Amino acid sequence: MRKIDVLIVLMLLPMLCGCRLRRPESVLSPKKMEQFLYDYHLAQAVSQDLPQSERYTSRAYIDWAYSKNNISKEQFERSLVWYTRYPKELSKIYKRLSNRIDDEYKAVSRSLSQIEKKSFAVQSGDSVDLWYLDRTALLNTSAYMNKLTYHINKDTTFYKGDTILLGLYGTFVSVDTGVPQYAHISLSAYYDDGVTTADTIIRDNSMVSLSIVLDTAKTFYNLSGAISYLDYTDNRNAMLILSDMELMRYHEKAVPDTVNTVESQLSPAEL
Repeated sequence: MRKIDVLIVLMLLPMLCGCRLRRPESVLSPKKMEQFLYDYHLAQAVSQDLPQSERYTSRAYIDWAYSKNNISKEQFERSLVWYTRYPKELSKIYKRLSNRIDDEYKAVSRSLSQIEKKSFAVQSGDSVDLWYLDRTALLNTSAYMNKLTYHINKDTTFYKGDTILLGLYGTFVSVDTGVPQYAHISLSAYYDDGVTTADTIIRDNSMVSLSIVLDTAKTFYNLSGAISYLDYTDNRNAMLILSDMELMRYHEKAVPDTVNTVESQLSPAEL
């Protein structure tokens, strides 16, 4: 090689090295991130298939994913923030993850029987957060990763006239910004003779707040709802990150001034 060629290579080498994506040590590696997300989504999917009488154990399934991978919630959330800044890196992980979950979900779900189940009980008090699932969730178009559901039966801590408020923040992450993405979010109260529902659809990164007031003239049975990722293109390069999820119950005297009921924004065809 001529001296001039060697000189050019030496000059370009620092520039080439500088172009490499540098991941902080505190951020999970792609391999470890993929493994944790695999266990996380598996636990999330299986917990949602539990019969209603066992839904209170859902939190234990998510805790199992953290424990199995020996990471903390803070470490995962810190890593997720970093990967969100680099959607191409995150999409690579999700491409591999989606295929793996689709292939292995049914077989591996049996192994979750080893998880120690923990009890969940609705607390008393004027203002209580009823959310029992993990406060961060990730959805995409995979059959086992496109929906999150929740369900809470009534108990003696619910009063007629209570206000129920669902709050969360939705972040869409996609390499292809030209692909439309949607999420349908619902909150329902079931009574002896019907149901009251507040729902909305989001298309951009936004804070969501849905609320309903328990009817004072009807017999209340339970609360339930779902968050569904609605990317009809089967685009595995896109996903929805849900964060800061809470489900607040306020007794009448404790209702904050900012609570307003959100009516449905969807037509029957969209639902």
